[in-house]
Amino acid sequence: MLALGGDFVVADLETTGLSASSCEILEFAAVAVDIEGRITREFSQVVRIAGRVPAFIARLTGISQQEVTRQGQPIEQVFGDFRAFVGAAPVFFHNAAFDTRFLQATSQRCGLPFDNDTYCTLRLARHAWPELPSHKLGILAAHLGAATPTHRALADVHTTVAVALAARARLAAGRAHVGA
Repeated sequence: MLALGGDFVVADLETTGLSASSCEILEFAAVAVDIEGRITREFSQVVRIAGRVPAFIARLTGISQQEVTRQGQPIEQVFGDFRAFVGAAPVFFHNAAFDTRFLQATSQRCGLPFDNDTYCTLRLARHAWPELPSHKLGILAAHLGAATPTHRALADVHTTVAVALAARARLAAGRAHVGA
């Protein structure tokens, strides 16, 4: 919760599959959020992956092979740009274990460190709304009236920001109530 008490970054990755050892990062997105909860900067970039975009991933994300060919940049460049964007800020992901596995694998492949403190809005949401039957991003979005996640990294980042800020407010209110 302390990491939400200052400036922070919320990020998301889209990938070509579930395994960090055999799949690739397809898209990076991140937003910088100030202490007031305002988005101050955005980053979004498709990666020119080595393989082809699997058909089921193209259907899920809407990221086509044509988009990757036209707009994708090499992973080394995008990972470096992502690292520069986040700087030393704490980084929040929804289901952080998944994203950090891919970031660590990419870090090793590129020879560039990624050692930011990372936090999980999924875990945060479980503490903030223990009564919900699920804490998937789509369920949380519906619960909060936030934008429905689309499996495009930047759109999902915006939904995750809404979750992080709402959880911060709810947990802070709960602490204030307990202390009253």
